[in-house]
Amino acid sequence: MKNISLISDVSTLKRQLETTFDGNSQKRLHVDDESEFFGLPNKVKHLFKKHKKITQLYDWQIECLNLEAIKTRKNLVYALPTSGGKTLVAEILMLKELIVHERNVIFILPYVALVQEKVQSLCPFGLNLEFNVEEYVGGKGKHPPLHRKRKSSLYVCTLERGAGLVDCMLADNGQLGGRSVGMIVVDELHLLGEQKRGALLEATLTKVLNYNQSKYNIQIIGMSATIGNMQEIGDFLNAYVYTRDFRPVKLTETIKFNEDIYVINKDIDGSVKTKLDRKLHFDVYSDDMKRLDPNGIGLLVREVLPNGSCLIFCPTKSSCLSIAKIVYKTTGREETQVKLKEKEELYKALKEEGDGKVCPLLTRSILFGVAYHNSGLTNAERKLLEEAFLGGILKCICCTSTLAAGINLPAQRVIITSPYVGRDFMKRSTYRQMVGRAGRAGLTESGDSVLLCQENDKEKIKVLLESGIEHIDSCLGTEENVVLSMILSSLSSGCTSSQQQLIDLMKRTLFVQQAEKRNVECTVASDLIESCLDKLRSINAFDKPVEDKLKLTTIAKAAVAANLDILEAQKLYTELLEASSALILTNKLHLLYLAVPYTECITLDRQNVLDIMTNLQGDQQALANRLGLNELCISQFYSYGKIKNVSESIWKKFLMSLILNDLWNKKSIWTVSETYNLPRGTIHSFLSRTASHASSILRFTEALNDKKLDHFPMLFQNIVPKLNIGILGSSSDLESLMSLPSVRFGRATQLFKAGYKTLNDVAKANKKELCKVIDHLPLKVAREMIASAKLMLLSEAESLEELAESLRADLNQSMSKSKENLLWF
Repeated sequence: MKNISLISDVSTLKRQLETTFDGNSQKRLHVDDESEFFGLPNKVKHLFKKHKKITQLYDWQIECLNLEAIKTRKNLVYALPTSGGKTLVAEILMLKELIVHERNVIFILPYVALVQEKVQSLCPFGLNLEFNVEEYVGGKGKHPPLHRKRKSSLYVCTLERGAGLVDCMLADNGQLGGRSVGMIVVDELHLLGEQKRGALLEATLTKVLNYNQSKYNIQIIGMSATIGNMQEIGDFLNAYVYTRDFRPVKLTETIKFNEDIYVINKDIDGSVKTKLDRKLHFDVYSDDMKRLDPNGIGLLVREVLPNGSCLIFCPTKSSCLSIAKIVYKTTGREETQVKLKEKEELYKALKEEGDGKVCPLLTRSILFGVAYHNSGLTNAERKLLEEAFLGGILKCICCTSTLAAGINLPAQRVIITSPYVGRDFMKRSTYRQMVGRAGRAGLTESGDSVLLCQENDKEKIKVLLESGIEHIDSCLGTEENVVLSMILSSLSSGCTSSQQQLIDLMKRTLFVQQAEKRNVECTVASDLIESCLDKLRSINAFDKPVEDKLKLTTIAKAAVAANLDILEAQKLYTELLEASSALILTNKLHLLYLAVPYTECITLDRQNVLDIMTNLQGDQQALANRLGLNELCISQFYSYGKIKNVSESIWKKFLMSLILNDLWNKKSIWTVSETYNLPRGTIHSFLSRTASHASSILRFTEALNDKKLDHFPMLFQNIVPKLNIGILGSSSDLESLMSLPSVRFGRATQLFKAGYKTLNDVAKANKKELCKVIDHLPLKVAREMIASAKLMLLSEAESLEELAESLRADLNQSMSKSKENLLWF
């Protein structure tokens, strides 16, 4: 009877959702509905117009979408300058795969913020075109994914989570969630040249390429900024290469030397020629302003006000704050009266996110339309400032180079205050990304950039401007842990089983292909595999081989399932065994300690650590004693700055767990930031990494199926959701609201107070009414928030419906067997 009740409840819920959201149940879309849009229903064109304000495509986009490579499902790599419109092509191709071919898609993005932005913007498409949008970032996203038989799914993920999804796909015959994967899209493909993350991306793509040869046709689409050896990257991916030098608006590059602004022009031979354009006039400055801003940065900002906007790239996090201060103090007071109501709403929203507090500098600067943007701010604070900039409430943002590679925030003018990123001189690719943010298609006819130059940097800047785009060189050979993980995951999925097959896999890598070009008789593939296999044997990652086939231990298999490094997995197994014998469960501190990643490297001030360690109370002291952190350790740290009789990882993990424990006990992030003398953004990033690691521990213990550790899955299931939403001390009432991609603590609190207490309340909301009751909520974000809530509820209802159908089938089978038995007797 219980099963029948569940089936009835689910059917009722589904009908309510369909009636509430759409007025009636939508039929499946077909490409012959009305006219076609690159093989898609014409409805897609209207969705792009409504949600992305795109009314027509550029010539290059039309040409690219009609390539023979696309029609024959050949892999494709395409490259254009920043702001050229690359993402739209990928979105059209993904939509076609999802709703026409009805296959799943993996969309890999380099940064958490980009994943969240894409999930938010694609939810309206998923709702209207009937596909699921799944977010895989930090600890979010099931692994392996939930089965979704009725609809295809778009998995939007970071590079690290994408690697795990690919492993799941390979282990399940090319399927995720019970449906085949047809396409993998990679944004920022030029990251292949980065240490560690680039090596991980290369290993992930290599496994797909090796798998594709003998099994299913999974198309790889790679987007990239222009790079020097694009054809070599295309050869690695067995892809057609498409490149164009296109910008939707004209870009004028200039350089400032003393008070003079020079326009940069390039001759046919690539040499740089400069022409004096204008002089900065400091006569509008008072003497105090001249002393405050000798470089005239404020004057450069003033030139585009009141109608234009400006991004100022700064070399360090601290310089973002100092330059923001300079700009707002040299901006005319008339700016304080522009969009004053909207600025007040922005301040209230920031205050809500900060649990009653706002950075004093932002409190003052946003009145003048100026803000800073760096990793010292929380994700929620950065998101609010980004929305304000896009909405024209803020006119100037002072940021680090990370913003150039991350969120799409175009501006009329880009100012680069120094040719350095930290202590390193800027790369050509970084410079191109920064200046590429200048100009806004549809809003401005042109954009310009200004690079500030000092006398001692003139020659270096000349080389920077005249140099070609850097080549991508593989880093895989220097990242042993990535190679070890690639070997283990390939063996675990069954894609390889012998040393020779692993050598063949390694030969598919960009690393080996580049090495063989330098030396035709190169044996690097076999040498590297042999070396890594020896390492894996030495740490007991293999059981006894069967007929020369390599066989993984249970821990090694669980490491792959959890997307963990093998050495880290073995260390974790030992730690969990030790902890289980005397686990402290009077509060969450011991579990939080276990959740802290081993690689966590946040350093606290020595005096700060001493103050914390000498004031431990209750359960904190009990865990410290359990870990061997006694008075001798504190004495050693006081004398030498480190301890000798306990490993450094235990020491650091314990200190980091105290931060988590304070947040869990509802201390505000501002209080914790002050207690530990850490930026709020640093704490938030640490929370995200901990959520990811806790999720890995959950998967690791589930995959082990070890009776000695069988209590850990249940324990970690209780803390992972809290870690995922990022505010441990928040009310459980807010958890469902904070699962929405555009909602953090502040917005969730405002929604709850306004009567929108559940996802269902948000799904039924009117977007204009939401904007009235929520401070600083753009109409576009409100629309996407409602669409996200609807899509999440529909996905949940359909999952329950599938479960109900499965129960019905089991029930029918059971009843059929009962009848047979009765007849037999």
